[in-house]
Amino acid sequence: MKNLPLRVLRVTPNSSVVNILPLLFFFVMLFGCKSQPELAVLESGLMPLDKGASAYILIDVAKARPILEKISYIPMTDKNMKQMIDKTRSAVVAVFTPSSSETRRFQLVSWGSYPSGTSIAFGANKNWNKQQSAFLNLAYWHSEKSQMSVAVSPSRAYVLAAMTKDPHDPVPAPEGIKIPDGFGEFAAGSVFSCWLSNPRSVFNQKLREAGIPLEIPTEQFFVRLFPADNHKYEAHVKIVVPSASQARGVVNVISLARAFMPSVQLNDKGSAQNSAAALASILFANPVVQEGNSLLIKTLPLGVDEISLLFSMFSL
Repeated sequence: MKNLPLRVLRVTPNSSVVNILPLLFFFVMLFGCKSQPELAVLESGLMPLDKGASAYILIDVAKARPILEKISYIPMTDKNMKQMIDKTRSAVVAVFTPSSSETRRFQLVSWGSYPSGTSIAFGANKNWNKQQSAFLNLAYWHSEKSQMSVAVSPSRAYVLAAMTKDPHDPVPAPEGIKIPDGFGEFAAGSVFSCWLSNPRSVFNQKLREAGIPLEIPTEQFFVRLFPADNHKYEAHVKIVVPSASQARGVVNVISLARAFMPSVQLNDKGSAQNSAAALASILFANPVVQEGNSLLIKTLPLGVDEISLLFSMFSL
């Protein structure tokens, strides 16, 4: 079986897919795994994460290593951290939109062969308090300071970050979350893949911010990354709409909009004055291809700064 996909992006004060993964992976790296992942997520049709998240992600740490080294805040010059990353293979992530009723930020499950002394290390640190998970008869450790909960079994690690200091069980409910139809085939072989739970509002908001007066009736929104030449990556975006006729109409409108869409260059810090316009420039650099009731977008080869901007669409 192929490794599952995984990666890390930069940290900012806002809660989003783009800015939470470095902190999340910092904890996963502490429990490095030596064996190949045992989970056949795409084949099982279920992801072992809780329901109610805004985005669900699969990442291949080893194959996305250049991204980790370029745009994470993990101290890659530290020998121990490098060794931890070398031992980490794969994980799945759920990203939640915090609200008055939802205090979780993200949840992660990773796979490997975990050190037997992990619980002892947590127990020796006064910042971590032992709790009991409601699932798997597994204990977990909670830190009020970091607002994180961590549980480790011989083959898996579980991480959950919250907006409050109260303990949150990091072990997901047994039923998991169903993978959308078509996602498994789409994501196979990629180093990073994800889907949005409520894609219509998120994607259309980004189009409005870019000045594109287009409302796409998006039913599914998938993204995957593949390595390209010269240490770059090619992103594929699949948008599913209700009918082939609607897909054809959207393609025609986007084709017209591309003729008036200026090319936006990133500055030396990897950002643009109008990030939404830069995002649109990245997404629509190539013509959109219709496949039945789906739209397939293939970007040009992207550097790490452009990838970071691409994933700004997941700022929740």
